[in-house]
Amino acid sequence: MKSFSLMQWLVILVLSLLTALEPLSIDLYLPAFLKISEAFGTNISAVQISLSTFLGGFAIGQLFWGPMADRFGRKKPILLSLVIFIAASIACIYVNTIEQLWVMRFIQAIGGCGGIVISRAVVTDYFDKSKTLKIYSLLALIMGIAPIIAPVIGNGVLKLLGWEGAFEVMAGLGVLMFLLTVFCLPETYRRNETEVKKNVFRDYANILKVRKFVIYSLIAGIVNGALMIYVANGPFLIMEKGGFSGNWFSIIFATNAFGLMLASYLTNVLQKYIPTNKLVKHALSFMLVISIVLLTAMYLDMNMIVILIALFFYVFPIGILFPATTELAITPFANSNNSGTASALFGSIQLLMAFICSILANFISDGSVVALGIAFLLCALVSFVIVFVRINPKEEFSGETIVK
Repeated sequence: MKSFSLMQWLVILVLSLLTALEPLSIDLYLPAFLKISEAFGTNISAVQISLSTFLGGFAIGQLFWGPMADRFGRKKPILLSLVIFIAASIACIYVNTIEQLWVMRFIQAIGGCGGIVISRAVVTDYFDKSKTLKIYSLLALIMGIAPIIAPVIGNGVLKLLGWEGAFEVMAGLGVLMFLLTVFCLPETYRRNETEVKKNVFRDYANILKVRKFVIYSLIAGIVNGALMIYVANGPFLIMEKGGFSGNWFSIIFATNAFGLMLASYLTNVLQKYIPTNKLVKHALSFMLVISIVLLTAMYLDMNMIVILIALFFYVFPIGILFPATTELAITPFANSNNSGTASALFGSIQLLMAFICSILANFISDGSVVALGIAFLLCALVSFVIVFVRINPKEEFSGETIVK
C-alpha cells in the first residue's frame, strides 16, 4: 500500500466514503426505529418496510447509474447521484406519514447507489491491474467498519437530535462527499469517440455473455446472501437460542465483523502468492468445510460457544471473497466502454442473489438452529459448485478478449 501516491490516496479516500454510504444509510437510523414508529403512530414492522424500499431502490438504481457513467463519464453522474441523495435525505426529515418515508428512502437509495457503482469502475479506470485487488480489499474493509460504527453514531444522534437527526447526518455526509468528489476525484474515464454506443439492453446482454463475469457475480451474490442470513438471524441465534445479553450480542457481532475486516486485509497478502481465482476456490473450500462443521455442531446441540466459534470461521472467508470476486468480475471490462455498466450489473446481481438466498432461508426455516445451519451449508455448497464451472481461458485475462 506504500506504493500509492498522495493523489491516489485522495482518490481512495473518496471511493471509500462513497462505498460506506450504503451501510451508513442503513445502520445509522436502526436505533431510531422505535421513535419513528411512535412519531407516525405505527408499528416497527411498518418502519422496517422503509429498509426494504431502500434496498429495492439500491438494486434498481445501479442499473441506471452504470450506463450513465459509461456515457457521460464518472464524475458528473456521481455528483448528480449525491444531489439526489442529499435532497431525499432532507425530505425524509419532513415527511408526514410512514408511506412518504418509504418513498423518500427509495429515492434516497437511487441516489446513494450511484457513487458505489461508479466507484468500482473508477478503480479499474485509475489504478493498475496489479493494484485493483488491494483497492477492492480496502473498500471491503470500509464496508466492514461502517456497520460497526454506524449504530453507535446513530444511537448518539438519536439522543441528541431525535430520529430526524439520523437523516440530518446522512444529508451532511452527502454534502461532504459531494465536496470531496468535486475537489479530490479526477475524471478517470476516457471514452473512445470513434465507437458507436450500443443501447443499454444490448450492453447488458454482451456483458452477460462473459462467463467469467457471470460466475463471479453469482458467487458474490450468494456469499452476500449468506452474510445477510447471518445478520438477519444473529439476534435469534445469539440471544434467543444462546441466551446471551444484548451487550454480549454486540461484542460477538463486532468480533465477527472484525474477522471480516481481517480477512479483507489478508487478501492483499495472500494475492502475492496465490492467483485471485485460486484464492476464491480456496476460500470457498474452507467455507464449505466449516459449514459442515457448523451444521454438525448445531445438529448435535453442542455448546453455543462451539457454534459461535464455527460461525466466526464461516463468516471469515467472506472478507476474502468480496474483494476477490469483485476484481475477477469487473476487471475484464477495464479497457472497455462497458466498465460502468458491468459494475452496475454486478451490483444488481449481487443484491438479487442475496435477496433470493434470504427468501429461501426463510422458506426452509422451521424456527430451529439446524434449519439455519442448512441455509449456511447450501450457500457454501452452491458457491463451491459454481466456482468450478469451466471458464474459457481467454476470459481469464482483461483487455482485448472482452467484447467492447
